[in-house]
Amino acid sequence: MHCWKTINIERDYGTTRLYLLACIVFVLVFCFSYIALSFQFIARHEAHYLWLLIIAIPFIYPIHKALHYFALFKYRKSVVFHFKIRYIFIPIIHMQLQQSISKKMYLFTLLTPFMLINTALIIGGLYVPQYAHYFSFLLAFHCSICLMDILYVKHLMSAPKNAIIEETPRGYEILVPLNL
Repeated sequence: MHCWKTINIERDYGTTRLYLLACIVFVLVFCFSYIALSFQFIARHEAHYLWLLIIAIPFIYPIHKALHYFALFKYRKSVVFHFKIRYIFIPIIHMQLQQSISKKMYLFTLLTPFMLINTALIIGGLYVPQYAHYFSFLLAFHCSICLMDILYVKHLMSAPKNAIIEETPRGYEILVPLNL
């Protein structure tokens, strides 16, 4: 095996640009999802359960990470967690996989929280349209969290089919057999 490419999104884009992109994604997703979810709803939106929205916001990120972990359940013994705080109040949970996995499995792991949580939020917004603005907010917040995953997926899509992904201190290395 040899290294086809090394990916480190934070180094390539920079944290400031990533936070700016996350804010742009948040605004765009909120605007479009609010319009889409409110399209068939004619009455006023209600604000009775604002406290529930405020409680739900901090749980989106841990649920997102838990879904990553459950997607890697077969490799659970080689997953190591690292916790750190950024900018004094933003907790970051980093999961490091101690063994190599296939490109297909890694793509599945990256996309699992995006597909499951966003689908649940869209269904919630469709079935409870008077609170579609809450679901739009949570959807936008989660999509901004998923930005890093989507950027990694974008880079991994161009990798060879039989590639293996290995996490190193420099980033994610895409390994391919020598005959490619």
